[in-house]
Amino acid sequence: MAVVKAGAYGHGLEEIAKALASEAVEFLGVANIGEARRIREADVESRVYLLGATWEDEREEIVARNITPCISTVEEGIAFNNIAGRRGVKLPVHIAVDTGMGRGGFLPNGIEANVALLEDLQNLNIEGIASHLSSADEDEGFTRLQIASFEETVRRLGGSDRFRWRHLSNSSGILGYPQGCCNLARPGLMLYGVSPLPGHQEKLDNVMTLKSRVTLVRSVPAGHCISYGRSFVTTKPTKIATIGIGYGDGYPRQVSGKAANAFIRGKRHPIVGRVTMDQLVVALPDDTDVKSGDEVELFGSNIPVAEVAALANTIVWDVFTGITPRVQRIHLRTSPK
Repeated sequence: MAVVKAGAYGHGLEEIAKALASEAVEFLGVANIGEARRIREADVESRVYLLGATWEDEREEIVARNITPCISTVEEGIAFNNIAGRRGVKLPVHIAVDTGMGRGGFLPNGIEANVALLEDLQNLNIEGIASHLSSADEDEGFTRLQIASFEETVRRLGGSDRFRWRHLSNSSGILGYPQGCCNLARPGLMLYGVSPLPGHQEKLDNVMTLKSRVTLVRSVPAGHCISYGRSFVTTKPTKIATIGIGYGDGYPRQVSGKAANAFIRGKRHPIVGRVTMDQLVVALPDDTDVKSGDEVELFGSNIPVAEVAALANTIVWDVFTGITPRVQRIHLRTSPK
């Protein structure tokens, strides 16, 4: 199950969904019906799975578009059963189990009675069971408890004989833990070339490169302030380049003053002064050959996005999904290493 929620982690929902569909993934995982609708309207026929709970006004469309929901309560199941019955279809659903994430799902204790009630609903096909790891990139002990809880729950409910699909692992779970009873996994971040666990990055290829261009190259004297707030003042005559990107495009303002770099003409150059909404400034060496129009990498194969996230005191997921709509997405197919 390829997770493509939040615009495929900022990479472009429709284009990424089409690329993944051509690789014959079993499901595309989304957060809400709006994302599912966009995939269907892009003529992607892969099965679409809703990773979270839904509310009553969304359920008619979910059934109409043959989207697979997860079920966290008997009441949800009854509502979907009634809609499916009116439409004369049998809706595939997965049971959600709360093994410690806390956002939804049946608690393992006493789940048998709830599943029995759901199985009595004639218009549902309970084809799968799922849970979600809350701390697989931070807490090994708790993660192993979650895995054990899920496996025991699946066993009590009938195991592989009962459920066609059994899924638990996100990217951290895939890279760091055995899959046990599961036969379906839900990679998210790792699909986009970034490992959430140390020691695995070499297995993955970078996917997104954030680029801009140099708009202006000029020289300023010593004692000249750069950008808002006068947080950077030159100590000597300095050649600088203005770059046409800022926090209005999703490049994090929080890296200001923290030794962030831009990559131009094969070299890193320090970003100086505050990142503004539409522009930032880099300092250049005196003998630079950088000129207006040159391509600039803000992160990608030369500057890891994890480095930018760390400087911004945030996570890679936040940086990826923060790239705003005004940034043009250009999608290229490349061969893996």
